[in-house]
Amino acid sequence: MSEAIIYKSGTSKLAAAVSVGSLLALAIIAGAVRPAAAQEFDCQRARTASERTICRSDRLAGLDERMNALYSELKAAYDNRYQRNDLKMYQRRFLDARDSCGRDIDCIRGAYLDQISVLESRLEQAYRRSER
Repeated sequence: MSEAIIYKSGTSKLAAAVSVGSLLALAIIAGAVRPAAAQEFDCQRARTASERTICRSDRLAGLDERMNALYSELKAAYDNRYQRNDLKMYQRRFLDARDSCGRDIDCIRGAYLDQISVLESRLEQAYRRSER
């Protein structure tokens, strides 16, 4: 599009071609890029049935992103390694439970909703303790 503006001597067909070409290139790039997701795993290398199912679902990927944000925030809020180690073990148990769901979308969704609820509650407790 900028080429069409710089070269005023070109025809309007050239400007249209450049504009359409730019739009087409952007559309191709946008189509190739997945929505932002913060899975703790690379969808190209998803190992488990649950990971592959999450990669195919924007809703599940959104839950994964929310859960990961809460996990990171809670980990940062904990001020000692014992709390952080407990959190890591709890997260591993969640991952085992999630992975046991296989391809069952409702099971995976339920596992995430439960984990998100627990992490939100723990985060609220951690913030209350830090305010004292």
